[in-house]
Amino acid sequence: MSFPVSDITDHWGQPTSSAAVPAETFDRYADLAPGFLLELWRELGFAGFRKGMLWLCDPVQWQDTVDDWTVGLRLPSGDDSWIAVTRSAFGRMTLWGRRTGLSLTVVPDRGWVFANDQSHEMATDFDRDVQLYASLLATSEDTLDPEADDDKPLFKRVLKKLGPVSHDTMYGFVPAMALGGPTLPNHAEIVDAAVHMQLLSQLNPRAMMADNPYR
Repeated sequence: MSFPVSDITDHWGQPTSSAAVPAETFDRYADLAPGFLLELWRELGFAGFRKGMLWLCDPVQWQDTVDDWTVGLRLPSGDDSWIAVTRSAFGRMTLWGRRTGLSLTVVPDRGWVFANDQSHEMATDFDRDVQLYASLLATSEDTLDPEADDDKPLFKRVLKKLGPVSHDTMYGFVPAMALGGPTLPNHAEIVDAAVHMQLLSQLNPRAMMADNPYR
């Protein structure tokens, strides 16, 4: 059984931006990524939804960032190799592990890494697919739109000020929170995603979090 891609576009709308997926990417990740992710890539590409609020990641482009955030992690489930599956306009990433499935969520501006071992849900293709399908349908604007220091959601205000991010950019706060900067729209900039995420991985001590509110 495969899940209809239309369920995802019914929930998130049609992509507002998309890049075609190279044929070699399907070959490279056929034995690592769940089949439903490959189907999303095939039908939608590396797509951005709702003017860049949510993106399907190019795993090649994002691998260095994934490595920055997962190197040296000590997890009860043990080591794994991860790829980026989705990310938000503010850099929140969900990661797929070869052994542990959709098991990590990274919130970079706070240095949080949420672990949720899914190795018990990896026995069949259906088990693997349902993890991603359920996550995409459970994710909402609320979970991707952080509150600013003024206790108001950020995304629409930053979008109005700066315009949408692209496949390789994100909204970052300058100076970063780790350097004492506020999370307010007038401190947001469109920045190179890979560079900014690497900077945040160096500035923020990683904090392993047990209860994941982003799933």
